[in-house]
This record gives sequence, structure tokens and C-alpha cells, in this order.
Amino acid sequence: MAAAVQESARIPDEYLLSLKFLFGSSATQALDLVDRQSITLISSPSGRHVYQRQGLTLLPRLVSNS
Repeated sequence: MAAAVQESARIPDEYLLSLKFLFGSSATQALDLVDRQSITLISSPSGRHVYQRQGLTLLPRLVSNS
């Protein structure tokens, strides 16, 4: 799938239908965010990757053992 997308910079319709079948409306919403360039890839020095939606920051809650 990735090779087909990289070659043409376009996702073929059969792949889009497969994504929608597997993930429902979440796939459509996620692809819309990508189309609007609202997703940023953040890479850590250790090699981990996180995708962040622009304008939305989720911070983990710190839990105290006291």
C-alpha cells in the first residue's frame, strides 16, 4: 500500500474503501485532518514517533502516590 501511495502521491480508491471498512467514520475524519495538513510528526532522539494534531495538546496526568 505504501509503495502505491508514494509512487503517485494519491491513495487508490480500493485502499480508501478498505480503510473505511476497517475503521468506519474514524478513517474519514483522520484522512480529512491529513488533507488539511493538521497533523505533525514528532520524532524523539530514541527513535519513537508520535503524530500530533495541530491545535490540540494532550498532556498525561501525573499521579501522586500520597
